[in-house]
Amino acid sequence: MKAFHIAVIFLIIIASVSLAGCTDKANDPKIAEMKGVAKQLTVSINNDLGDLKAGIQNNSRTLSTAGLASYGAKAALAENLLRHPWAVSSLVISRDGIVTTAVPQNFAGMVGRNLSWQPEVQKANAERVPIVSGVFRMEEGLNGISQSYPVFSSSGEYLGYTDITYAADIFLGRHIEPVIRSTGYDVWVAQLDGTEIFDTTKEEIGKNIISDPVYADSALQEVLTRIIKEPSGTAKYVFWDKEWNRNVTKTAVWETAGIDGATWRVVVTSAESEPEVKTTKIPASVVEATDARYANLTRFVKGAYAYAKENGKKAALLEFNNPNGTFIDGDLYVFAYTMNGTVIALPYQQGLIGTDRTGITDSNGVAFIDRMIEIARDGGGSIYYIYPNPEDNYREEFKFSSVIPVDNEWFVGAGIYLPELPAGFNSTERDELVVRVKQARGYAHVQGADRAIADFNDRRSVFTNGSRYIFAYGYNGTTLALPFQPEVIGSNRLNFTDSHGVKIIQWEISAARRGGGFVYVDYLNPDTGLPGLKLCYVAPVDDTWLVGSGIYTGRR
Repeated sequence: MKAFHIAVIFLIIIASVSLAGCTDKANDPKIAEMKGVAKQLTVSINNDLGDLKAGIQNNSRTLSTAGLASYGAKAALAENLLRHPWAVSSLVISRDGIVTTAVPQNFAGMVGRNLSWQPEVQKANAERVPIVSGVFRMEEGLNGISQSYPVFSSSGEYLGYTDITYAADIFLGRHIEPVIRSTGYDVWVAQLDGTEIFDTTKEEIGKNIISDPVYADSALQEVLTRIIKEPSGTAKYVFWDKEWNRNVTKTAVWETAGIDGATWRVVVTSAESEPEVKTTKIPASVVEATDARYANLTRFVKGAYAYAKENGKKAALLEFNNPNGTFIDGDLYVFAYTMNGTVIALPYQQGLIGTDRTGITDSNGVAFIDRMIEIARDGGGSIYYIYPNPEDNYREEFKFSSVIPVDNEWFVGAGIYLPELPAGFNSTERDELVVRVKQARGYAHVQGADRAIADFNDRRSVFTNGSRYIFAYGYNGTTLALPFQPEVIGSNRLNFTDSHGVKIIQWEISAARRGGGFVYVDYLNPDTGLPGLKLCYVAPVDDTWLVGSGIYTGRR
C-alpha cells in the first residue's frame, strides 16, 4: 500500500479508486499462491513471537528466585537480549510500575523511574499474563512493541513483569523482506485499530488506514474496512504503483498473525500490468566511469543550487519535479527536502511529495534521510545509502548522493547509482555484526574503558578478527581503538573524510548518540589491503564514547 500527498486525493478519485470486494477467483493460481505467501508469513511471524516469549519466560523464572533487581536478573536479561540483536531493550518493572532492572547499560538511567502512568505498564500489571502490546512511540523515535511476561514468586505472589522491546517494522521486516525479494509481491501489516505497523513504503508506518484523510475515499475505505473486520480474505482496489507514477489495479490477500493479545492483518498485494524489468549495464571500467560520474554529480547539484537561488523556491521546485525538466538525466535527478524532512521535490516518486520521511531507513537499516538533514544543516556534504533506481525498474542499488542547503529551510541533492556493489546484507550477517558490537560494549561495561580499549587494539585478542575488528571513538572524535592503524590512536578524526568526501566519523558519532545504528563507510579492508565500502554498526558505551565494527561489500 502506498500513501499519497493530500493534493493528489482528487487524482485518485478521478482515476476511480473503486473495485472493492472479493475477487471470486477460487481457482486463480495467482490468488492461491498469494494465499500461500500470506499463510507462510503468519506462521513465520507467530513462530518468532513464540521464540521471543520463550526467552522472556526464562527470564521470568530467573527473576522469581533471584529477585527483580539482582545481578542475576541483569545478566539473564542481557544474555537473552543478545539472542535478539535487533531488539532495543529489556526491562523489569515491579507491580508498582517502578523500573528495577534495565539493559543494555545505556538504559541504566531508567532504573528507579516510575512508569505506572504508561498504558502498557498498567495493562501488564493489571492482567498479569503474557502480553504483546500495541505499537507505541518510543523515546528513540521508533514505533515499538513491548512483549512482556509476568513474574511470580515461588509462593505465587505477583512481583511484576519483564519485557523485551523492539521496533515493529524491523521485527516484521525480517520475515517479510525476503518474501518480497523472492516473489515480487508487496506486503503491509496493520493492527485492528487501523495503525500500519509495517509497509514496504516506510513512510506509511504509523499511519491509520481508517482515520487518516489520505485514505478517505469511500471505495478505498470499503476495502480497508473489510481487511480490518475479516480475519482473512481477498479484494481488489486501485492505488499507486510501486513507482508512484500511476494508478494500477491491485489484488490483496490477507491473513491474521499475532499472539497474546496482538492481532495483525498481514496483507499481500500484487499490482496488475507491472512494467517489464529493465537491466542496467555495468560499465566496463567501473573505477574510471565512477570517477567521471562523481565529477558530473558535483556540477549537477551545484547547478540545482544556483537555479534555486536565482529563480526562487517555487519556480525551482516546479522545475525539479518536472519529469521532462532540465534537472532529470536518466537516473540522475534532483531531489529536495525541508530541514524537517518533508519531501518537496522527488520527480520519479511524486506520490511522496508532502510526506515526512524522518526516521526512514534503507534496506540495511541506515537512517539516510535524518543524516541528509544533519549534513545540510552543517553546510552540505555526501552520503551513501540504498535506494530504488528508476532507470532499472526501481531495483534497490547503492547510491552516493551530495546535498547542499539552499537556505536554513530546505536543501537540494542528487546522487549516482553504483550497481557494481551488491545492495544488501542478509539478516544473519547484520545480526552477527550487531551481536559483535554489543558484546564488545558489554565487555567495556564489565572491564572498564582502559582494559577494553587495550584489548580492542590488541591484534591477538578475540576482538580483532581481520576485517571484523572492533573500533572505538570518543564523541569528540578522538580515536580510541583502531587495531590495524595504531599510528592514529589518540588523534582527533572528527573531520576525517573518506575517499569520496563522506564525514564517516561524524556519521558514526551521530548514530551512536541516537542509541546506536548502521552507517556506510569507505575504508581500508585489512583482509585485502584495499579500500572498500562496508556497513558498520555502532553503539554507545556511555555518553562519552562508542564502539563499532563492520562488514564489507563484495563487488559484482
